[in-house]
Amino acid sequence: MKSIFVRIVLLPVFVYLLVGVIFYYGMVKPNTWQAWEFLEIYLLSGLILLSISAYLAYQATRQIIEPLRSLLEQLQRFPESGHPGHQKSRIPEIEAIRQKSEDHLNRLRTHISDLNVEKELLRALLNGLQEGVICINRKGIIVFQNHTLSESLVEPESTGKQYFKVIKNHYLLEQIHAIVSGSNKGIPAPSDFQANRRHYKLAFQPVEVEDEPVMYLVIIHDVTAETNTMRLREDFLQNASHELKTPITSIRGYAETMIHRLSDDNQVRFLQAILRNSERMERIIEDMVIISSIESRAFPFQPVTMKLSDYLEQIQLLVQGNLEQKKQTLQIQIHMEDCTVHADPLLLEHLFVNLIANASRHSPEGSCIQVIADVESENHVLITVADEGPGIPPDLVEKIFERFFRADRNRSRTEGGTGLGLSIVRQITRIHGGKAWAENRPQGGAAFRIRLPVRVRSAQLSGTA
Repeated sequence: MKSIFVRIVLLPVFVYLLVGVIFYYGMVKPNTWQAWEFLEIYLLSGLILLSISAYLAYQATRQIIEPLRSLLEQLQRFPESGHPGHQKSRIPEIEAIRQKSEDHLNRLRTHISDLNVEKELLRALLNGLQEGVICINRKGIIVFQNHTLSESLVEPESTGKQYFKVIKNHYLLEQIHAIVSGSNKGIPAPSDFQANRRHYKLAFQPVEVEDEPVMYLVIIHDVTAETNTMRLREDFLQNASHELKTPITSIRGYAETMIHRLSDDNQVRFLQAILRNSERMERIIEDMVIISSIESRAFPFQPVTMKLSDYLEQIQLLVQGNLEQKKQTLQIQIHMEDCTVHADPLLLEHLFVNLIANASRHSPEGSCIQVIADVESENHVLITVADEGPGIPPDLVEKIFERFFRADRNRSRTEGGTGLGLSIVRQITRIHGGKAWAENRPQGGAAFRIRLPVRVRSAQLSGTA
């Protein structure tokens, strides 16, 4: 305030001195006025002018400084301060600045209040999750840790500390270090690990600002209960299949022995029904064991890169006997030379056998089943198994991959379908990172399409290693 006040006062004083010097040289020097007379008038008028200037400067300074000082105090206390003051100014420009500043402060205060509510809501949501959550910034400092996180993995109350000082599990530390340090290009897929006889699933989610990750969300899900349940289910299916196979095999053996000793047509027909249903029960048990093993990842998964044309020739020999029963033919069309897939041969055999058997089951005698393969993109091949059957009702297209679902129950009973073949196909496709779906062909019949990964190039392998 003093600096502005002095500047306002000095300006008229300087002007007054300048006018006095000019008047002195214009009137006193030529002896128009006496020196003492001029000095008395000059000093008296100077005192009056200085007083008026000081008063006006003081009032003007108050109108400028007081609102600005009040605004500065509010800014220094923001956002802890309450409602802003009302120190108004008579100067329009200063008053406009004060009002605009107060409006902005009010909006900022409301915005900060909303952000605090959202922050507390997010904190409550994260603390209420069953999964353990850690949030780490790019400097490696833990900025959030919820209460669900196991103390065997991360020390409690670790907010504000470096992650490598508080993480106890070696695998978790390696994965987080790879993400924070940037040695892993991109975010890795969810992975499983064990610690202290517990099973966990680990996943990462970047928090991006303007397409740049500023921190990473680490989600640790305890899947011990699910894993134990899956193992119990698998053990139950294995034991149940083993216990069921023995009586079913005995029934089938007795029926096969008796059918050759009977001459009565009715008795032979009954034994044939027993044989047919016992064989169907064996297939159901085998399919249940297969799909359970695939879902629990107990089935060995060993993908290799193989030429699709050579592999499909082997499949053709495998299913040729079943197709000849209905005088059907299998036509294989590969629209790209050296078309390869990166898949497990044994699982892929289950996939093709189930698809071709399903197409044969729903196609009339003497029809043609087509297997068409074409490269869909640089990383995927599209395989289509098409039949000449009645097609799929539109309302059932999304349901046919469900377990034990049959579009035509009468046909499935007579031809021995288990209702698990297409479900096995979808599970095998998912394991390979592909996709399976069905649709009707314009010329009639159904088309089952399978998207599988192709052989990965060496340059891509070296770049992602």
